[in-house]
Amino acid sequence: MPAEPRPDPSVAACRELRGLLAEVPAYRTRWQGYVRRSSRQAVHQGAIAQVLADHLWESGEVAETETDLPRRLKDRVGRALNAQFIAPATLRLFIEAFDMSPPDAHRLWAVFMHAEPADLSVVRPPAAEDSERLVAPAGYETLVAHEFHRIGPDGLPAEHRTLQVIRALEPMDRYVYQFDTHAAAVEVLRGGRAGPVRRSAMSGLYGVELTLTNPLRPGETASLEYRTVFSYAEVPPPSFRRGTRRPVGSLELNVQFDLARLPARVWWGRWETIWAESPSRTEEIPLTPDGHVHRFLTGLEGEIVGFVWQW
Repeated sequence: MPAEPRPDPSVAACRELRGLLAEVPAYRTRWQGYVRRSSRQAVHQGAIAQVLADHLWESGEVAETETDLPRRLKDRVGRALNAQFIAPATLRLFIEAFDMSPPDAHRLWAVFMHAEPADLSVVRPPAAEDSERLVAPAGYETLVAHEFHRIGPDGLPAEHRTLQVIRALEPMDRYVYQFDTHAAAVEVLRGGRAGPVRRSAMSGLYGVELTLTNPLRPGETASLEYRTVFSYAEVPPPSFRRGTRRPVGSLELNVQFDLARLPARVWWGRWETIWAESPSRTEEIPLTPDGHVHRFLTGLEGEIVGFVWQW
């Protein structure tokens, strides 16, 4: 007999969200105002979709002329309330639309990432005037890095997992993980602990400082594993890339697409700079039967490589 399909990892967050919307008076009152007829439902799909639509109209993310927005949101709301699936962007939308308290939002992200709340670093945009910029330590090299990037059924980045072995070239007690968006949550699974997000010294980048579990002396190594979950407000460019400013002994890049949303074409590419919108060189590659692309490289330094795709 074929194995039963596993539930989506976001199911636990769906259940947590449903409980908050049904039981917390501040959230329940917000959607109950849109229920026109008496109902014994613990939660009302249409009313909740209306709350989300109002938020998107008021924030300017969606034009008010798109009057069918509540109807378009109902399927997404239904999947979440029925504990089927919720994308990070949808979870962010619920949190913002219902103006959820920081403890409730923190708990939702922690459950989404299967982490204890104390171990989760929720990344928010640092203040524009924040002068404390992250500067990555210079005295290390990456021996091995494995990057696993997952695209959800909505076509948005769902999560990213990194396995990395670094070697210290000088005394070292921290590592800086940098990325190009603040719309993310970071969880360290092994080897350290994440600090608050700060703007990077490099323009346009953000990052978190990972305090190593064991400080390193020159020549010593550390194994790190960390996970990033994204919550984009807008659809990002269809690409995933990795920069290698310092030497990287070997690098594996793997992008997994949900079988419900496969790209029409995928290319392997190299970018001239982190600010370049498109790769300067590309090579079209096929998807595997299970919907992923993969590339393994050795001896990299000062390169930006990755995948781009077309829906």
